[in-house]
Amino acid sequence: MEIIPLKHPVHASVRMLGSKSYTNRALVMAALTKGPVSLKHPLYSEDTEAMIGCLRTLGLKIETKPDQIVVHDDIGCIEDKHYQLFAHDSGTTARFMLALLCIIPGVKIIQGSPRLNERPIEDLVDALRELGAAIEYCGQEGQLPVKVSTSALSGNSVHLKGDISSQFCSALLLISPYISQGLTIHITGPLISKSYIEMTVSCMQDWGVNVIGTYFVPAHQAYRKKQYVIEGDFSSAGYFFAIATLTQSTIALENLNPASAQPDRKFLEILARMGNIVGYEKNGVSVQGKQVLALDVDMEDFPDQVMTMAVLAAFAKGVTKISGVRSLRVKETERVAAIQKNLRKMGIRTEDTHDTLTIHGGSPHAAEIDTCNDHRMAMAFAVAGTHLPGVVICHPEVVNKTFPTFWEVLGSLG
Repeated sequence: MEIIPLKHPVHASVRMLGSKSYTNRALVMAALTKGPVSLKHPLYSEDTEAMIGCLRTLGLKIETKPDQIVVHDDIGCIEDKHYQLFAHDSGTTARFMLALLCIIPGVKIIQGSPRLNERPIEDLVDALRELGAAIEYCGQEGQLPVKVSTSALSGNSVHLKGDISSQFCSALLLISPYISQGLTIHITGPLISKSYIEMTVSCMQDWGVNVIGTYFVPAHQAYRKKQYVIEGDFSSAGYFFAIATLTQSTIALENLNPASAQPDRKFLEILARMGNIVGYEKNGVSVQGKQVLALDVDMEDFPDQVMTMAVLAAFAKGVTKISGVRSLRVKETERVAAIQKNLRKMGIRTEDTHDTLTIHGGSPHAAEIDTCNDHRMAMAFAVAGTHLPGVVICHPEVVNKTFPTFWEVLGSLG
């Protein structure tokens, strides 16, 4: 797909779809809640459909409407039998479901796509085993697929490495109210993407569960929401914030909570540091693009915006240094290497260490972008195409993972 640049700066508004992160967390909490739960304004994408599919495989009745999901059943309806679950390419589904499978009846096997099966799972498995789970690897040690034979967890304290994925901690937190003695999670080593764990805690508190400190969940609690509104997705909004910045346009993003706990909201702070004007409304955020500047930034807490920042940095005069990128190496692709490969095609020099990416900006030229089967690579480099003629995105359909209507929304800008 070739991106045709904007002919001039535009004034436009875009309504954002629901957050993937909130939708998948809400689906798990709804499955743990007695009686029907209505989720309003959810995101329908490959990742959320993977979560819905796994819950349906377990026997839960889930009704999907155009702007609402109703989870009619809870885990109390699950029968004691064999289950085969497929998480497709969704990391959140695999990690959250693995924890959930440890507190429901039956013998459960969960696996994913070839790439998902390669992604880290060992630290979460070790933590669940420490809590009493019976989990076996079906193939390669430390990777999916795994078989879970446990239907309850007996421990009340666990040690968890925090330097690979915040989703491991979120997975344990989500099921913690249903561990009979409560749960204390002791994080060992550095904690990566802590903001995503804080988002999980915020969700749990919205649903009536108290989480104390970092991280103790007292026993005898339960989720109690019957209706929950999914807020708009800051991860997806980041591409349009960047387009406004690069093309000196003014773009208003509707259906965003200005006070959101979503970590990717922090990307706006970087754009403001560049001198762009960020406006916060009751139910939205606007960006008035002024300029792109080279900066030193730490993006460990919101790594999904690193690809977009790297594209902006390619146009900035000077050297941009992005730290906190190590978690990108175990995502849908090795994202740091993929960023460097595509920027090299555009004539932009980069260097990297394990946890940093340095970009020598200037005057990039158009190129054919290899998306590496990664939705965020496609959308981030599409930002370049709104300003630079001739950018071609290979396999544009990969956006279906989290933002199925991305190309239509992009086209609506003109």
